[in-house]
Amino acid sequence: MSLNEEVEKCSKIHDSLAQHWNWAYYNTPYGKCSWLLGEYVKRLKSDVENRVPIMLHEMEELIEQNPRHTFNILDVGCGVGGFIQRAIVSLTKKYPNIKFRVSGIDISSEMINYAKKNLSDFNAELICDNITNRSLKFKNEPFDVAIIMATLSFYSDENAKEILHAIHNKLKHDGWLTALDFVKSYRWRDFTFLKKPLQKLTDMFFSHLIGESVHFNTRTKDQLETLFYDAGFRVTTSCLSDEKSSLKGMLAIRARPIKVKSKTKDRTKDIFTEEMISIPTMSSQI
Repeated sequence: MSLNEEVEKCSKIHDSLAQHWNWAYYNTPYGKCSWLLGEYVKRLKSDVENRVPIMLHEMEELIEQNPRHTFNILDVGCGVGGFIQRAIVSLTKKYPNIKFRVSGIDISSEMINYAKKNLSDFNAELICDNITNRSLKFKNEPFDVAIIMATLSFYSDENAKEILHAIHNKLKHDGWLTALDFVKSYRWRDFTFLKKPLQKLTDMFFSHLIGESVHFNTRTKDQLETLFYDAGFRVTTSCLSDEKSSLKGMLAIRARPIKVKSKTKDRTKDIFTEEMISIPTMSSQI
């Protein structure tokens, strides 16, 4: 399936779920829903409460290990803006001498509409678009840190790599990408994501939600790390959420863009710009 086709399906899914995600972060009311959607929604809030501290911890470590006066942060798949708000409040309080400039992007117009309302008192740049759009330009780029949370599982390997390539191009040469995504041991309370019938239930749920076939991609820890490497990143840390919280089966990855030296101009170039220089990966040539 092409990237555009998966993006279209993913945007439909998240348009349908926007009011429920807003409830998970902001306790706002939402309309009546089916039993299946209700089961999904019941688990959202506890899932969010476990995810956010993991990502905040990752960002705090990066800030302390890479001190600078200004941090430009990009949230890819920012949703309703809940994580951006919590990050700005927490980080500005902990690091009052650092200026944080935040941009968020999401393919769901409904999500972005909520985000604009929720972040109206914050100086955050919010864009409804696909990160792979080559004409896309953020006012705060290049970024010191990009985050992507629970997004790659909606895409095939090739399309997920294209998303990671696009993020690569938005980072500074000494920038970082930190990610949190599902692995095959993911648990929602008493369920395990990979065990049947839950995997079928997951695909059925998203397919029912938008009225067309959807496949949710869970990967192993090694498969996720390889995905990052093949997209031009060097994974520096990788640990299961089980090691840091009660959230089971999500993988927190911290990675740096791989840069290479041009023999002709003797300077570092981004390997995914128009001045592309191929380098070997685990499984192919980029």
